[in-house]
Amino acid sequence: MTPAAADAGAPSPSARRGGLANLLLLLAAGIAQMLVVVDYTATAITLPSMARDFDVSADSLQWVITGYVLTFSIVLAIAGPLGDRYGRRRLLLLGIVLFGAASLWVGFAGSVTMLIVSRLALGIGGGLLFPLSTAVVGASTDRSELPRMMSILTGIATIGMAIGPVVGGVFTELIDWRWVFFINLPFSVVAFILILVFARESRNPDAAEGRIDFTGIALLTLGIGGLSIGIAWIPDRPATTWVPVLAGGLLALILFVPLAMRKAAPLIDPRLLGNRDFAGYLLGGSLSNACWCVLIFATTLYLQEVRGDDAMTTGFQFLYLSGPVAIAGFIGPAIQRRIGTRRMLLFATAIQSVACVVFWISDVSPWLAIGLLVVGFGCSWGWSMSQAGGIATIPEKNVGLASGSMLTVLIMSGNVGVVVSAAMIDAEGGAAMTDYGPGIAASYLLALGLAAAAFLMTWLVVPTHHHPNRA
Repeated sequence: MTPAAADAGAPSPSARRGGLANLLLLLAAGIAQMLVVVDYTATAITLPSMARDFDVSADSLQWVITGYVLTFSIVLAIAGPLGDRYGRRRLLLLGIVLFGAASLWVGFAGSVTMLIVSRLALGIGGGLLFPLSTAVVGASTDRSELPRMMSILTGIATIGMAIGPVVGGVFTELIDWRWVFFINLPFSVVAFILILVFARESRNPDAAEGRIDFTGIALLTLGIGGLSIGIAWIPDRPATTWVPVLAGGLLALILFVPLAMRKAAPLIDPRLLGNRDFAGYLLGGSLSNACWCVLIFATTLYLQEVRGDDAMTTGFQFLYLSGPVAIAGFIGPAIQRRIGTRRMLLFATAIQSVACVVFWISDVSPWLAIGLLVVGFGCSWGWSMSQAGGIATIPEKNVGLASGSMLTVLIMSGNVGVVVSAAMIDAEGGAAMTDYGPGIAASYLLALGLAAAAFLMTWLVVPTHHHPNRA
């Protein structure tokens, strides 16, 4: 028998491993992704309780979220290339260990500084978990089974989006906010053991020929970090302090562009913006995601600091948002096939705009619930359809780079949106931060502007007619 014949008759990796092994691997990858999603959505609910523990204002803890997102998005951009070079399973196991250890560190934090630093470390672990769990499943699954496995994996992560606020509210109210992070440890142990036993190692042998873009990583980190810190300092510090920081961040981002243009595979590829379709979907998706993040941040503070709800009630209130987000993920593709990706993104950002008007003009409970119900569909489709539309316009050989670039920009845009919202709340709250209402109202207006801009950018930039195989 020839080697080719032997290969043709050999069972697939999926078949050799067996159905139970595949199921357990999928469970492990799902747990890894769910940990990241639950952590992000649950943490927003805990902010007021954290603030009371450390005797600071809730808006001053914005870096608990923005610091995490900053390190998460940077590591997310390089996790794929690192996994290709050093082994996807190995890096995923490292990410699980980092995530579990950092979760303990967050739970035992004794100061605001330690809390923020530990959240930065947690973002590094999360940035490894999210993409590499998908890569490990993909490398261990037969190609014919991959779409079904990826759909199930996405569904598990979506469940995390739905239960995250409830987890944050219940643990914070009934035990302590620290247990929102302690609970990550046993799930991390389970995921680690299952990945260790059932995942096979895989890497790209050609990846060792390239170089990790450490200069790009440094410039992007300094750029987004400087931009975020500079904006956050505007309400409380003199211009001589925040202007240089803001200018330094902008300079780092400007320097990043020519550097990235010279790289074969940069963290974010500015050349992709030469594709009008991709640029339009990127702009629309980034503004839409920034709207989503601002709404979560502002509504959490509204419910607990203005309305006086406890953390558990706040968590259950967010089911009005997370439920539609989960449902939208399942029904969105069917609608998209009927009306097209461009119209779907326009519809999503229009829904967000209408819901933001509801948030801005009324704080009566029924209208708040209606706003959350409506905006959940828009937020979900704004996130997913912008990526689907943008990536579909890119040649197949560049899909990996385009996907990583787009995801990094979308996440960072949300981060900047939260920083701006926190600065507005701080500026309007008075010296003692006793009145959150005006700043939250301004944040809802900001969210409305972002959603409207997302609609406008999609309408103006994305062409009306596409090649049928593109979007």
